[in-house]
Amino acid sequence: MRIRQKITLWIAGTALVAAVSFSLFVFRETISEPYQFIDSELQRMASLLIEQGRANPADATSWRLDAAQLPYSPDQYWIMVHDGQGRVLYRSAITRYTDIPSGRGRDAYNVERIIPRKRLPLGQDERDGVMFRVREFRGQVAGRTVTVRIAKPVEEMEENLLDLLWDVLVGLSSCTLLIVLASYWLAGRILSPLVTINRLAQEISERSLDQRIPLGKNRDEIHALAVSLNRMFDRLQYSFKRQKEFIGNASHELKSPITLLRLNVEEVLLHRQLEPQLRQDLERQLTTLGRMSRLITGLLDLSRLEQQESIDHREVDLAELAGQVLAEYEEMLAARHIRLANELRPGELLVRGDQDKLLRLLINLVDNAIRYNLAEAGRIRLWGERRGDTCSLTVANSGTAIPAAEIERLFDQFYRLEKSRSPLHGGSGLGLTIAKKIVELHGGRIRITSDPGGWIEVMVHLPAGSG
Repeated sequence: MRIRQKITLWIAGTALVAAVSFSLFVFRETISEPYQFIDSELQRMASLLIEQGRANPADATSWRLDAAQLPYSPDQYWIMVHDGQGRVLYRSAITRYTDIPSGRGRDAYNVERIIPRKRLPLGQDERDGVMFRVREFRGQVAGRTVTVRIAKPVEEMEENLLDLLWDVLVGLSSCTLLIVLASYWLAGRILSPLVTINRLAQEISERSLDQRIPLGKNRDEIHALAVSLNRMFDRLQYSFKRQKEFIGNASHELKSPITLLRLNVEEVLLHRQLEPQLRQDLERQLTTLGRMSRLITGLLDLSRLEQQESIDHREVDLAELAGQVLAEYEEMLAARHIRLANELRPGELLVRGDQDKLLRLLINLVDNAIRYNLAEAGRIRLWGERRGDTCSLTVANSGTAIPAAEIERLFDQFYRLEKSRSPLHGGSGLGLTIAKKIVELHGGRIRITSDPGGWIEVMVHLPAGSG
């Protein structure tokens, strides 16, 4: 789960709990207030009924009440008055339609009864149900205990309370939605600096270590994080710069003495009086020196490419450059008996870039296609196409299929499929690394595929020219 979602859930959950608690408190108070008023009203009516009952004869089997002396008409209530022997002393008109049981010790309670609205309209619901608020009171009248069970229809109030409950639920639902949206927006505002830092950190690469994360005005934890990251980028930039300078300087310093050694060995080999064994040893040394010279040249080229931030773009014909490279390798192709299929046509693949670097790119790709081709009946095929603003060039060669796990590592420095690292099986392991640097410097992409049929394809995508 993302941090923004967690913050949203925490804020929304906390706010929702507070809103529900407050709503329940308000709803409870809203319910209890009218019931308290009704209970007081029932208690007053019961007290007046007992007081008027005392005006009747002591041995009366029924009571006569003066409704004018009561604050409300008794017919608005369900009233049943009986003595200790169970004799009914008074009953209101509503008692003819329904009976209300005793609360068995409860001071106040609610009872629902069915009374058809055609017989007695009391605000019934669709089922003709009527809710009564019931209370029981006892008093002494002429030395005997009487019980007054009095109830008031509260169906309309119950409906109003249900409507209020529904309104509260709708309000809580709307409030929940608003809280979630507000929390999500607030979480986004809180995490906005972190999103910016993350985006810039992803954009800052080996070639753009000079970029820094802008510092906000607030001296908070995010500001401290940005400062720490900028300091880390400073250290990384310094380390990369020193590493590139070291590779370039070391390669440059090694190039001159190795060149002198090669010249000296070649000069010694010119003498005809050398013993066969000594000549063979010197020739092996010359081969090793040549390999070291190529390795140092590759390191120098790689160091220059890594330190170069931009190139001069001009229109270059890849098909024409490929023709020049293939002409240089014509003798090697014939010696290896490799059949060549060049499907590139001049003027079809015009790109914007540095001609010298693109030439080096094609040399590396063709050289690899020759080195890692089949020993017999090898084939090389070149083709390309333009799609919109991109030109694609593919150099394919027959050869042993490359395992999928090895393909991505082919662009690593000094990585070679042939683990013995013998000069007879390949170069120094920098050719594809240099090729990738050249492609990236031009804002393009390069990838390698290998199918079980034995074809290895190197595809280069470069920005197209205006042609």
